[in-house]
Amino acid sequence: MKLNTRITEMLGIDLPIIGAPMFLVSYPDLVVAVSEAGGIGCFPSLNYRSPEQLKDALQEIRSKTKKPIGVNLILHKAHNPNWSKQLEVVLDAKVELLITSLGSPRTVVSEAKSVGSKVFCDVTTLRHANIVAKAGADALIAVAQGAGGHAGNISPFSLYPYLKKETGLPIIAAGAISSGAQMVASLALGAEAVYVGTRLIATPEAKASEGYKQMLIESGPEEIVYTEKISGIPANWLKKSVEKAGDLSHSGESQNLDQEYKRWRDIWSAGHGVAQIEELIPAKEVVLGMAKEYLDILNRLPR
Repeated sequence: MKLNTRITEMLGIDLPIIGAPMFLVSYPDLVVAVSEAGGIGCFPSLNYRSPEQLKDALQEIRSKTKKPIGVNLILHKAHNPNWSKQLEVVLDAKVELLITSLGSPRTVVSEAKSVGSKVFCDVTTLRHANIVAKAGADALIAVAQGAGGHAGNISPFSLYPYLKKETGLPIIAAGAISSGAQMVASLALGAEAVYVGTRLIATPEAKASEGYKQMLIESGPEEIVYTEKISGIPANWLKKSVEKAGDLSHSGESQNLDQEYKRWRDIWSAGHGVAQIEELIPAKEVVLGMAKEYLDILNRLPR
């Protein structure tokens, strides 16, 4: 199965489906499964405490798949003081896709070009989009209302066509995408790929607890809470896990990495895409199922 867009051509992949890099969830098994299914699997560098551990993870992934992969780098020193060292490791491994968050990607773009890697940047507003476009980003990950984890507050119906028109860059739709139907809608709005996170947590390959996965299956979009109190940045979380964690009055304050890891293990992120999660299925089935549903719906739409 092959669906062509500027993003698939840019990355050398078959399907315009990007497995979102999720903190403490996306590890080699999930990355490999998504890439082998025809999309591109990604993980955050912050899942590893040291550059050596990051290097080992990349070697493990490369031993299991020859398909393109991606790594997310948070460029804010308060959240990720070692990002420049992580960048060196990622570039040495010639990772095909670098995804940046929370900071200017100028250095990453410059270094990535030297090894032929592409750079996509998380954005939530036109101001963010213009900054990264000027820095040389290859594409924009438009993080809309309803995305899991750190999310924007603009409706995808407005955000995707708006950013595409204003910047001319390829758009990756991020926010509440768990099905082929949502993929059809996203591409109709001007996106050229989709960013799938929450749906991939409910897979055997995701390194999330069984309680987390079960809560995704049981929850609806009404049970997602949008708050900055947990990480200091507005994000979407499973309400039941927030209530279970108790007092959050100090959660948004600057903390060390050990505290950061503990907070994200205890409080579970998810987006509005929980509405489409009914069971635990392999990541390959998620990716191929979305692509098949996408094609089926296109064939059924009125002409």
